Amino acid sequence: MALARTRKLATARLEFGADRRLRTGLHVTAVAALIVATIAIGVRFYADGNAPSARLADLQRENAALRADLARVQTELELERSTRAALTGQVAELSAQASELQSKVDFFSSQGGRSGKAR
Repeated sequence: MALARTRKLATARLEFGADRRLRTGLHVTAVAALIVATIAIGVRFYADGNAPSARLADLQRENAALRADLARVQTELELERSTRAALTGQVAELSAQASELQSKVDFFSSQGGRSGKAR
């Protein structure tokens, strides 16, 4: 009988019962910690507004506002250009009129000097 026990112990697989329970407990704890960490990260992203859909919506609103500003500035630029062109034309026209009036004044001044001598 002692020989049978010895042989059974010598040929049996080495098993540690307490080690298996410890390993299973560590696996369960690790999985639970990963789940809790994932949930915490998800809640933080959602609370901060860094969720991809929220961030995308913010960027789309900002993009629309920038496009509206660009359109307004382009319209103002076109108005400025057309105003500048009109004013440049008026300046040229007024310069021509000033030259013409100056030549008339010079003519009248020269005629007035002669008339005064003839009278």
